[in-house]
Amino acid sequence: MDCMLQYLCHDLMLLENQLPWFVLEILYRLTVEEYIYYPSLSTMVLLTFSSQGSLLHNVESYLSHNGLDDGDDEDEDEDDAILHILDLIRSTLVFRFRKVKSLPCLSQVKLPPATTLSEAGVEFRRACMEGMMNIDFKDGVFTIPQLSIAEMTEPLLRNIIALEQCCHGRSHKITSYFILMHSLIASSKDIYFLCEKEIFLNWFSSENAYKIFNKLYDDTFLKNFYYGELCAEVNNYYNVLWNRWLEKLKRDHLYNPWKITSLVAAFILLALTLLQTTYTIQQYYSPRQ
Repeated sequence: MDCMLQYLCHDLMLLENQLPWFVLEILYRLTVEEYIYYPSLSTMVLLTFSSQGSLLHNVESYLSHNGLDDGDDEDEDEDDAILHILDLIRSTLVFRFRKVKSLPCLSQVKLPPATTLSEAGVEFRRACMEGMMNIDFKDGVFTIPQLSIAEMTEPLLRNIIALEQCCHGRSHKITSYFILMHSLIASSKDIYFLCEKEIFLNWFSSENAYKIFNKLYDDTFLKNFYYGELCAEVNNYYNVLWNRWLEKLKRDHLYNPWKITSLVAAFILLALTLLQTTYTIQQYYSPRQ
């Protein structure tokens, strides 16, 4: 039964299989009109999809707020009306996405990979905030909510990106998210690194997960990018040479107490040598009494 439900959920999230939401509501009312306390159609749909692990956290968060907007998440680029099942699932992913300024995408998004940023002193942490899209960068710390990479992840996200590409009333939020993640992932090493930081919960090999991100948004058009300011902050931090030198010093010389002791001793020896040299020069050039 679980296998059949998984196949059913897979087919229901395909963009080409979507039925208008108002049609589903009419059919649902005809089905449950005898039951007074039956949940709404949106709740029933989300409870069904919550059995898929990659969606569980987002669905629970959405349902805990009753799917209602508290006024802080209004987006002038989006229509509030639900279009179909896939659009409802998308709402659970962009729900509680903090208000950020979207910038026109005039050039290719460029960001160093996660492992390169780590070598430059950037710290990666798993964020505890609601919503997978609430990514933040402050004082050299990249905080990213956890993303589950499972069997349903690729078809779901590929179809949501296709929805954003073809629907006028939907902004490119999910597309922006995966363009950002694609910039951070240049190889399977970056996948492995982000799994170590608990940012990814990966059910595949690192190589297979990398292939998913590498091809997820091929041939897509990005009108507005929602992480433009964040990328600018990251690049500014990375381009400061002092941050890279400091991280290299910590990585190469300060990773254990013996290295620290040796480094301190070397500095003391260098300081004493300079003092001795200075004293000798002063003695040589000072007038003889």
